[in-house]
Amino acid sequence: MRLTEIQVRQSLTNMGERYAPLTINSLTERTSLLDGSKVDVFIDFSIQNGPSFKAVVEIKTVATPQNILMGARQLAAYVANDKERDRVPLLVAPYIGAKQAKILEEEGISWIDLSGNMSVRVSNRVYIERTGKPNRFPDTAPIKKIFQGTSSLVSRALLLQPEGFSSLYDIVDFINNRNAKITLSTVSKVLKSLEEDLLINKGESLISVADPEKLLEKLAEGYKNSTERKRRNTCRFATDKPDALFFAFNEMLSIDYVACGFYAVQIKGLAVTDKITIFVRSMESVNRAVVRNQIQITPDSEFGNVSITESSDPGVWFNADIKPRSAIVDEIELYLEMMVDTPRGPKIAEQFKRRILRKGGIDGQQTD
Repeated sequence: MRLTEIQVRQSLTNMGERYAPLTINSLTERTSLLDGSKVDVFIDFSIQNGPSFKAVVEIKTVATPQNILMGARQLAAYVANDKERDRVPLLVAPYIGAKQAKILEEEGISWIDLSGNMSVRVSNRVYIERTGKPNRFPDTAPIKKIFQGTSSLVSRALLLQPEGFSSLYDIVDFINNRNAKITLSTVSKVLKSLEEDLLINKGESLISVADPEKLLEKLAEGYKNSTERKRRNTCRFATDKPDALFFAFNEMLSIDYVACGFYAVQIKGLAVTDKITIFVRSMESVNRAVVRNQIQITPDSEFGNVSITESSDPGVWFNADIKPRSAIVDEIELYLEMMVDTPRGPKIAEQFKRRILRKGGIDGQQTD
């Protein structure tokens, strides 16, 4: 359960020695400035055996980057119109993460969180910085699944079309026209979360990526932690004609088989491997392809040269690169695969990262 504003204020009044040498002398709630604007709290602070100062305080119960930025700018507006020029703008939240702390630093706003961290600067008289304490209120920053499964397709689409989209409907159409299925409701919820994290620019007529590199990093983090990825069913086989097996899949003229991993990287000319790695929608369809093309394969979990993984993860099939003689996962998907395929993968992932960030768009997919 998230803390309420009342609970945050109560925690401040009971802060005790946790923020020593900073102490609260008095706290006044819900006060009006002379210009009529309202502030959450006024606090009279003092330093043990040192100076005292007054702060105008904004409380944020949910500390998303967007909320923190809005609070910082609101505080800046308060103090700009405040007749008492010596009051310090201070933001308080249950927990201030590294990104939020950087936003506040750039805006020139002091802050305290209820987890024991703070950065307080009062002209040249006081400077206290204490960071690194863990979040004592993890439920105030719920884990987001927007970078996994179907939800991740929104971020992938934004990276593929860096010039942006004119509406939510355009994003839905873009995704659904590229081997995937997503609803308007899902797109709307994901965009709201991306906007709160300041990862996108969302205006009346344009939705675009604000920080492509950070968005790609978030996708990689989501992929690494994806339970769907971890529970995939993989089988290994031995065959003396591995390429014939993959081409047999493609002859079925459906997006049911795509090269992945180092085999896909090899097709793109960036690595060499002696194994074939393939995603399939269903292991049953493997049997049909083998029987239809009379290919001899033998289950071999230890030395098999063909690795086949069954997956319904929409990221595997979204925007797959389909050609007459090969079907390969999208380069964003391949980048994510390489990021977790240690030790060689991350170096190759960097090459795909440069391609994705430099070129963008589906026309930017390079084939080798």
